[in-house]
Amino acid sequence: MLVDTHAHLDFEDYEADREDVLRRAGESGVRCVIVPGIDLATSRAAVALAERYPMVYAAAGIHPNDSHRAAPEDMDEIRRLAEHPRVVAIGETGLDFYRDRSPREVQARLFSAHLKLARETGLPVIVHFRNVEENGIEMIGPDRFRENRGVFHSFGGSSAFAERIVELGWYIGFTGPLTYKKTDRIEVARAVPLERILVETDSPFLSPQRHRGTRNEPAYVVEIVEKLAEIKGIDLSQVIAVTGRNAEDLFGIGG
Repeated sequence: MLVDTHAHLDFEDYEADREDVLRRAGESGVRCVIVPGIDLATSRAAVALAERYPMVYAAAGIHPNDSHRAAPEDMDEIRRLAEHPRVVAIGETGLDFYRDRSPREVQARLFSAHLKLARETGLPVIVHFRNVEENGIEMIGPDRFRENRGVFHSFGGSSAFAERIVELGWYIGFTGPLTYKKTDRIEVARAVPLERILVETDSPFLSPQRHRGTRNEPAYVVEIVEKLAEIKGIDLSQVIAVTGRNAEDLFGIGG
């Protein structure tokens, strides 16, 4: 089962041809696409897409870059959305010390609230960590991560940090940069067991090498699994099978 575990198909980039995008994904072998929210409005939009398209599932959450705009009652609405049967994760949430668009203490407080909600609902978490690494784990507390499960999406950290995430029981998500001509992601992919890898496009961003400079879309997740097969020195069908099973196990999708 080929799964794009992270694509922002609710964005305006797809307003003109969303159904064609999903059709191309299906023709490329993609069976499921997870659309994460980055704020309350996009979380609602993700749920609406999941209600409309059988291959789409949703996640509900508030991105760290949007955390300064979140009202106290927004998490109550995220909780309500999390009860929807098509919502399979909390997120995307986390810490972003690269953009620093929200005060770090605000990011940490809202991220902790998401982790608490995930524990209470039993849902996994889609985590955005940028320019944080180990200090982010210590800020939130390693036990909070051990008590939860999920994926560090579009992973941009070091091999050592990836190994730390795996040790905590989480998955690592790889995106288009894995395919770039100049990339440090290959070393990281070698360090992570296939049983802890998820594949994603992060559409409309981070198009694979062959499509750089153009809008990304879920059909292109094929190129990420092809690169993983090359890096791992194994058959493509094995990468598709294992990463698909990982997605099924974590998010409860596919069947």
